[in-house]
Amino acid sequence: MRILIIQHSGKEHAGGFRPLFSRDGHQVIACTAPDEIGDAELNGIDGLWVLGGPMQVWEAGELPWLSREIDLIREAVLERKLPYFGICLGHQLLAHVLGGEVAPAAKSEVGLLHVSKCGNPPMFEGLSEEFGCFQWHSAEVSRLPPGAEVTASSDHCNVQAMVWGGTAHSFQFHAELDTGTLADWYDIEQCEEMLRTHIGDDANRIFDDLSAAEASLSLMRENLYRHWISSFAR
Repeated sequence: MRILIIQHSGKEHAGGFRPLFSRDGHQVIACTAPDEIGDAELNGIDGLWVLGGPMQVWEAGELPWLSREIDLIREAVLERKLPYFGICLGHQLLAHVLGGEVAPAAKSEVGLLHVSKCGNPPMFEGLSEEFGCFQWHSAEVSRLPPGAEVTASSDHCNVQAMVWGGTAHSFQFHAELDTGTLADWYDIEQCEEMLRTHIGDDANRIFDDLSAAEASLSLMRENLYRHWISSFAR
């Protein structure tokens, strides 16, 4: 399958999911916004992923390229019915496209934190009722889109994960993050400094936290990936 992945920096890639794509022989086409978003198209594409970024959904009026990205998501999900996978900003953009609302969060979530399953969604099969994941967001889905179902939540964010129409899945948390991916993030200007403002001067401990949790994080990624791939049969 050919999967288009929109990322908002050359360093903010699909992380721990990349070995899964490679293992199963999928062709991944990376599109880095804003520079390449104008040339992105869905012809010949089987599925769309949209990753995180520092911009906000409500900035589309100031960022014409973000409006183009929103139109691309709308075409993929609503017109072409392509399987969709959104992370952080990609989660919020999906909610916006589907008629939900996104707003500043009452409390930012940053670091290796926990979310809770809502019911027993297949995408989280085999995970504990409460499981760890990396968070870094200051906005959230404040109103669920019509027809969407919440599959995970946290104390400070009600819509940590959602599914819509059986083929569109999205997650507020950074399921892609592992130690190698975080190291790439640290190459982004001011990333490390911003992380320190949220979790303190010993922010580098997050590498140890991620390493210690890698077994469960890897299981989570495998489950999310496998469940998303199964949407191609629907």
